[in-house]
Amino acid sequence: MTHASAFPRRFRSVIAAVVLFAAAVFPALAAGQVARRLYSLPSSSDPRVSLPATVSPRVKTASVLGHLGGETQLTGMSLVLKPTDAQAAALQQLLVDQQNPSSPQYHKWLTPQTFGEQFGLSDADLSIVKDWLSSKGFTVDEVAPSRNRIVFSGTASAVESAFTTTLQRFHRADQDYFENSTAISLPQSLAGVVSGITGISSYHIQPIQKSPLVSPLYTATSGSHYLVPWDFRQIFGMNTLISQGYDGTGIKIGVIGQSSVTSAQLTYFQQLTGQTQKLPTMVLVPNTGSSGQLSASDEQESELDLEYASGSAPGAQVLFIYTGTSTATTNNGVFTAMIYAITNNLAPILTLSYGACENEASSYATTVLEPVLAQASSQGQTILVSSGDWGPTACETPNSAGVVAVAQGGLSVSYPASSPNVTAVGGTTLTGTTSQYWSSPNNSYGGSAVGYIPETAWNDSAVVGSLSASGGGASAIFGKPSWQAGTGVLSDAHRDVPDVAFPSSAQTNGYLVCVVGTYQCTNGSTFGNSSGAWIYGGTSAAAPNFAAMLAIVEQATGNTGGLGNINTKLYTLAAGSSSTSVFHDITTGNNAVTCKGGTTGCSSTSASASGTMGYSAGTGYDMVTGLGSLDASGLATALKSSTGTSGKLTPTVSLSAGNSTPAGGTTDLLTVTVGGSGSTPTGSVVLSIDGTSVTTFTSAASSNTYTYTVPACTTTTASTCIHSATALYAGDTNYYSASSTINLTVTSTATVTSIALTPAASTLTVTSGSTGTDVLTIASTGFAGTVSFKVSTTASLTGCYSLPSATVAANASATSTLTLYTSSASCASASATSVSSKFASSSLPAHGPWQRGGVAVLAAGFVGAFFLRKRIRPVTLLLVLLSAAAIGLSGCGGSSSTTSTSGTTAAKGSYPLTITATGVPSNGAASITATTTVTLVVQ
Repeated sequence: MTHASAFPRRFRSVIAAVVLFAAAVFPALAAGQVARRLYSLPSSSDPRVSLPATVSPRVKTASVLGHLGGETQLTGMSLVLKPTDAQAAALQQLLVDQQNPSSPQYHKWLTPQTFGEQFGLSDADLSIVKDWLSSKGFTVDEVAPSRNRIVFSGTASAVESAFTTTLQRFHRADQDYFENSTAISLPQSLAGVVSGITGISSYHIQPIQKSPLVSPLYTATSGSHYLVPWDFRQIFGMNTLISQGYDGTGIKIGVIGQSSVTSAQLTYFQQLTGQTQKLPTMVLVPNTGSSGQLSASDEQESELDLEYASGSAPGAQVLFIYTGTSTATTNNGVFTAMIYAITNNLAPILTLSYGACENEASSYATTVLEPVLAQASSQGQTILVSSGDWGPTACETPNSAGVVAVAQGGLSVSYPASSPNVTAVGGTTLTGTTSQYWSSPNNSYGGSAVGYIPETAWNDSAVVGSLSASGGGASAIFGKPSWQAGTGVLSDAHRDVPDVAFPSSAQTNGYLVCVVGTYQCTNGSTFGNSSGAWIYGGTSAAAPNFAAMLAIVEQATGNTGGLGNINTKLYTLAAGSSSTSVFHDITTGNNAVTCKGGTTGCSSTSASASGTMGYSAGTGYDMVTGLGSLDASGLATALKSSTGTSGKLTPTVSLSAGNSTPAGGTTDLLTVTVGGSGSTPTGSVVLSIDGTSVTTFTSAASSNTYTYTVPACTTTTASTCIHSATALYAGDTNYYSASSTINLTVTSTATVTSIALTPAASTLTVTSGSTGTDVLTIASTGFAGTVSFKVSTTASLTGCYSLPSATVAANASATSTLTLYTSSASCASASATSVSSKFASSSLPAHGPWQRGGVAVLAAGFVGAFFLRKRIRPVTLLLVLLSAAAIGLSGCGGSSSTTSTSGTTAAKGSYPLTITATGVPSNGAASITATTTVTLVVQ
């Protein structure tokens, strides 16, 4: 081996220069960034592709008020950028590893910046998307640190033009709003990197129903008891940890909202509950307008959330992350605030008390929010979402009084509670009313709970005459996550909610609050008088309280960086020996409600009769209270035991396939074996395929097998289909949890489709300033659709072209005539008619990193040539020539344009032309391409 110092000094100088050259010309590679996918700015001739399901089902049930004025200014819009398939698969594997104590990636959380480096767009691609937005009249306001979101602003008319859609004004229920009434489309190249768009709708989802009771009677003689933060802490074991010095100090909780709050109400509440007065940190999402009240109910919701998040974790730093309002447009809301909190990693715990009918939110969920929620998990963020307050339904329309007496929307769940990337929080009711559970005097914190109080499922529907019960059920869009397994979990192939539950009844032991409104608190007021606090309930009170519990537990266990998606840990603990010390299993009650006969899930099939629908609580997991409520002290002890402080052993999990490359339609035998260096591992193993649980092996000690029926691979965009299988061992008292993943590769059985592009003449000779033509033949193999064309050259050419799109039938041929113009005058005339794109321009593209790098090296080379000793100059001149060649490259960071020659006609010479054909199938399948070359000789 030759050591570097053995090279002569002049060669070491050459090596250093080459390294500098590579770093300048290939900046993305030097920075370790992801591979780029865009190579030029989309042109007006590029085919348009409609993004899937971009029209909300709301438009079908709303009244149209008219067209939104084109001059309307919209701020805070954003393009959400999607990863490649390889990036998405790598992210899912990372999320599994981050929750596996035996993995080197365990709790190794990403930052938004490192997330962007692994799973975001390259800087060059971001530059092209930004340039496209600017070219459409938008102002680019922000690029997320995670490089998966670009925020922009502009007029409604710019939105309609850029995205070929129509913005209409609507009225639905009690809300006037605007949104797109037709599909969103993008140039085909951009559609490959954009998953969705936000901010072009002003529709606001409503806070989860809170079931308020006004003018509460808070007296010792009434026999009623109410909750303040101290009570919640006492009932669920948090005061035990607080007495040990763990009050949430050093942990941030992000409360998500869409309206300003009145700080005086927060202060009054803290005064009345004996707390040290401390206001939350207000975080107004940039580019969403000024701070203001969206509605009284939105402000009340956020004040409730803030009072209990801060009161139940008195040492935590609470951030209120909310969007602004304006008199013109309010086209941002809680989801915008949620996305901002994640892409900027503002807090390790986020709590959201809003939800929408999953059916209406399905397209937004899959294209916009889910990729961001997965990012949150990779960053160690835990997201808690209220499961809903309408029992087994989430798709109802309240009357003018906000009441839903009879369910008509069928069985349904709320989103984003149904997301596998969040923890859904349902509701319970405290049942203990005697002195065994409550002391007669209130302490200085306003509390009187003695300890844990028995619970039942929350359902006040019969009492209040309106749907008022713990939200729960099976998701219609998400499959069963691999971690959702255990006693009581249905083998229904659906993500079930909720995951946990806490007190939510306003009728029995409700939460005292200070919020704006008729009965708002005032200076010197006390709980119980006519100008005092309200009593609230609902799962929107349960979620922020659980957030407070987690803040205290994270401090107590040293997990100050966060726990990520805690569902894996919760279900593992519920299946382990410590379950009874962590969970209060709720086995009584239900969330059944009255429903209109004939609706999905209703017991009555007659439309003229009512029935019931819902679920019952039971042993283990149920779709009313999930795994039950938790004890903070027990949870902290169990987490310490499961994260490396108990002397547990790391098991080995082996997952193998009889055939790792099976044929579609056949069966494959998967074998799971769990071993260890000590005693025989016990407990269960969950086998999932493509993220959905397919079976649970109850005995890890056995060698378990599963027969997998391999789906046929019919994709036309790749030659193979890949299915990922994961075996997740839950662990036991002696072993940590662990997992193993393998991929099964299935060869495609689809008919290969392709197009071939052939010119009539491979060389076209024209006189400078004149016009030449060539006929291109497009031959199809299985393809049927429209073919468009693009011409580019690496040379500097004054000229333009016309090449109309062609339609070709399957296994047939079509032609299109290429017309080349070699004079500026002809180009001006042609541009006004049929010319689709210029392939020459008078300047370099401003956004091409290769070209920028080449200019930098070129300048450095000339300076170096001047100052270096004479014997080094030949090498330097070589680098200068290489730099000049780099400047001439096309399709490397910008448009394919190159510098033109002087004059109004093309210079004499030979010009290689590359012709690219892009075929868009009429059946909606992915596009395909073909290329050919023609040499243009100008005489």
